[in-house]
Amino acid sequence: MRPTLPLVIFAIALSAPVLSGCPTDGTGTGTGTVEPAEPIVRVSPRVGGRGMDMDVRLRGVNTAWQAGDVSLELGEDITVNAVLVEGPNFATANVTIGEDAALGYRPITVNYPNGDTDIVHTLDSDEGFLVQTGGITITPDVVRLGETMTIDIEGFNTNFQDGTTWADFGEGVFVNWVTVFDDTTAIASVSIDQRALPGLHDVTVFNGPDGWTLQEGLFIDRSAVAIEIDPENGNQGESLFFTLRGRNTHWIDSGARQTMLDLGTSICVEEFWPDCQDTVRPGGPVDVQSATQAGGRMDISNGAIPGFYDVRVYVMEEQDFDGNFIIDPDEYIIVEEVILHDGFEVREVPVDCNDTPGVSFGFNISRQFNNDNCTVNESVSASAIFYTPLDPPCGAPGPMPPAPYDVNGILPLPGSADCPSPRTCDAGPFVYLEGNVNTITLERQENAFTGDIFYVPNRQLTLEDYPFSLDHQDDIGERVHYDLVADPGSDDPSQIPAFRAEDVLFTLPSDFELTSPILCENYTHVTDTDLPLRWTPASTYDVAGLSANITTSDSDGNAFQLIVFPWDDGAFDWDGDVLSALPPGGGNFGFGAGVGQPKWFLDFGQGPVGLENQGRSGLGYSGIITLQAPPEEEEPAE
Repeated sequence: MRPTLPLVIFAIALSAPVLSGCPTDGTGTGTGTVEPAEPIVRVSPRVGGRGMDMDVRLRGVNTAWQAGDVSLELGEDITVNAVLVEGPNFATANVTIGEDAALGYRPITVNYPNGDTDIVHTLDSDEGFLVQTGGITITPDVVRLGETMTIDIEGFNTNFQDGTTWADFGEGVFVNWVTVFDDTTAIASVSIDQRALPGLHDVTVFNGPDGWTLQEGLFIDRSAVAIEIDPENGNQGESLFFTLRGRNTHWIDSGARQTMLDLGTSICVEEFWPDCQDTVRPGGPVDVQSATQAGGRMDISNGAIPGFYDVRVYVMEEQDFDGNFIIDPDEYIIVEEVILHDGFEVREVPVDCNDTPGVSFGFNISRQFNNDNCTVNESVSASAIFYTPLDPPCGAPGPMPPAPYDVNGILPLPGSADCPSPRTCDAGPFVYLEGNVNTITLERQENAFTGDIFYVPNRQLTLEDYPFSLDHQDDIGERVHYDLVADPGSDDPSQIPAFRAEDVLFTLPSDFELTSPILCENYTHVTDTDLPLRWTPASTYDVAGLSANITTSDSDGNAFQLIVFPWDDGAFDWDGDVLSALPPGGGNFGFGAGVGQPKWFLDFGQGPVGLENQGRSGLGYSGIITLQAPPEEEEPAE
């Protein structure tokens, strides 16, 4: 104890008050007086349009308001209908701006008692209230950090236009979309960044050169709905487990409610392709452990674009909107949603093109009807592109293979997806389609913007470059076949070396012409009547499939594709009962033949690698068709 005692005494001495330095009140007693801080009042919003009825918020600092204490003055042409005190530091005034109110700034005067005296607080000049010809109000006007919500926008003397009008709620507030109902009514979906600055934010709605600003119209409260994800980064092609943590969230997985995580369709959450391409219920379900904690597994595509992705967690509740006792994929409402912007990073991983490469290549004839003069514009093309496959896969599935029987029905069309392009590979300066009749040279090209490498002919091709079957006298004839050759290949050891893939591409057995319908001069077809398909020659497609399709959409933008595989006898009558399933309106018509190619793998001397490749070769017609609904039947006269 003896060595530490001086230290204890020294510490006690330091903790004693030094009275000689204290201010006195002049009597020598040493007791001081602390003056209270001056009260401050903030008013928002401070702008409105003529004819508007709106609420004005008053926020005080060092005030102690009670009911009936506060009054507000904005001039004779603005009527203050009522002032409601909602707390010692908060009040709301409802005001009506006159139709002929003077434009420009005017003083704001706030009166309230402070002890035995009355405080008169005046805001003048550009700190005052601004009257404009038009204006906006928003509901709600108070949000929390991290919230994603829909805000109603009401305009006065405005000219909102859907597709043109947009909104800005200040830094840290992300506008997801804006929908306009009429000149004065709109809604906006906003996400408040968890890192946004709390306090008052200006709200601006603009429509081209026109704009309306609600000064300090949105208040971001310090209370937060927040999420974090762990880990907060991953590599292309990686599968990893994650944990979600929330604050003031209400995650659930019970009954009709389910919690979903959406990181875009380049990252699959507890799903396998093509389920993660779904944009109706984006993202995938998570394993909910509590209202504020969840987890699961994600698979990052190796083609995911490097960079930051938004982390969106939402709770949906299924509801049978149409009352048919079946829950369709789009029958749900979102009861809670939080978005952490740029919350997850995808890191780039170099890919060795010798590892698992694929190649997409083909040789095709396209014939397009000219609507004005009924001529057919013909083009012949060939191409090749080497790439690293996406894992998990991404995008729409490939074309349906030819069927040995008639198929007649509606096929679903995939919607738009956040699908990255696969990274391309270099196979040297030239790639060749070497055939038993001719050779097509494909020259290396590079997109200067994206860096994609592709191969196309070094000259314009014609129908003479596309040889059909060598013998037209029998049903089969000698097939025209091609090898795909890369020589000398890339000089980069991580890219595609020299190789030859034999007999991997064939051409059609013979040429044909579509004689009906002739899709020009705004060709129109009544849907409940048969559509005759006629082509020549017939009975020659022993190794090819033949198909026709019509692709269109309804007024809500839902896409449909009606497709048929007719027999190859030169004639087919497309059943009007089936065609009538398509909505009336404009559509795209296609008719063509394709050759079934053998499937093969790239082989770089160490066994087959990469994807199962299949070339494509064919001839197709395309044009515009207008589908017309049948006339309504007249009711028989009584």
